[in-house]
Amino acid sequence: MNINAEVTPEAHDFLMSLLAKQEVPGMTVRVYMEKGGTQNAQTCLAFCPPGEESTKDIRKEFGDLILYFEAASVPYLQDMQIGLDEEDGLQTPTIKAPNSKKPEKPPKTFVLSEDCSALKVPSGESVTLTQGASVSITQALGGSYTVNHQGNLYRLSPEVTQKLGFQSDAIVFEPPEDGQISDQQCWDAMRLVYDPEIPVNVVGLGLIYKLDIDQDKHFVFVEMTLTSAGCGMGTIIAGDVKDKLLQVPNVKDGKVDVVFDPPWSYDNLEEEARLELGLI
Repeated sequence: MNINAEVTPEAHDFLMSLLAKQEVPGMTVRVYMEKGGTQNAQTCLAFCPPGEESTKDIRKEFGDLILYFEAASVPYLQDMQIGLDEEDGLQTPTIKAPNSKKPEKPPKTFVLSEDCSALKVPSGESVTLTQGASVSITQALGGSYTVNHQGNLYRLSPEVTQKLGFQSDAIVFEPPEDGQISDQQCWDAMRLVYDPEIPVNVVGLGLIYKLDIDQDKHFVFVEMTLTSAGCGMGTIIAGDVKDKLLQVPNVKDGKVDVVFDPPWSYDNLEEEARLELGLI
């Protein structure tokens, strides 16, 4: 993996001066991105003593200045420039990262760079996909991926996909000015949860039966169902719903119950979901 980055001469001299002041032989700088691929993306520089860099980091030399770029952040750091701003005698590094807020799209097929925890679909069985395994993405929605490996389907959680260098497509919500939990934001959050076998979110599938919001306790309660009572992924999907709701501003806790009365049917599908599934 390569990275295209630039350090201006002024920034080079400034960083070298800062490193010298640390009085630690071999001290370098590590560059990484927080919340890459979102509107809240932030590029960070940190001192990196010898041995604290990750084995997966990308090392790049700018003369006698060495930078380590976090592997997972590289897609968002491409074409970045580190410069220097000076005002009233105060020098401050500046960072331009034009790709920081662009969601990273994974290739259709890729090789796992490390062992990955996964869930077999549809049984929900926990397995480990080993480093070097070649997988093909069949679905990449809501931050989790469904991949095909040797004819079987597996779900990779958002945490796993982020470690592989791919970021979630989750929405970043703006906190309401009234300090309340937004009903619309809760529904939008649940629309980021997908059945691992069907490219339709749980709201579109008609799996959400009830959403109750307790504004005083900052608590949300959801009652939902599954397309099949025997679905081995039910606990995982319900957990995903709760995780997404906890990302909604002012939500401090929540509960998701799975029920089967009334049972799910195709009549529950939203019109957009019917179009997606070719039922109209």
